[in-house]
Amino acid sequence: MAIRGKEEEKKNGMKITDNMDGESKADKKLQAKYEPGSNISDFKYERYKKAIRDDNVKEIFPDESIFELRKMFDRMMKETGGKQPK
Repeated sequence: MAIRGKEEEKKNGMKITDNMDGESKADKKLQAKYEPGSNISDFKYERYKKAIRDDNVKEIFPDESIFELRKMFDRMMKETGGKQPK
């Protein structure tokens, strides 16, 4: 982008541009990619809920510890009020 309000300077036959708003553009791009509240455990939890509905938890999470499965189960029971999702 050329600086507005001034004559465009040329060097070696090319326009000289500045990048004065580059930092704000970079911040906007970073904020667009960031979604607060989402993380890996949320994705794992969504997979767990689907596995519960399909009745195949052992096939989806064969190596998961019983404690981690219990945490996800407790979270699901808290969200659904003690009912299994359909």
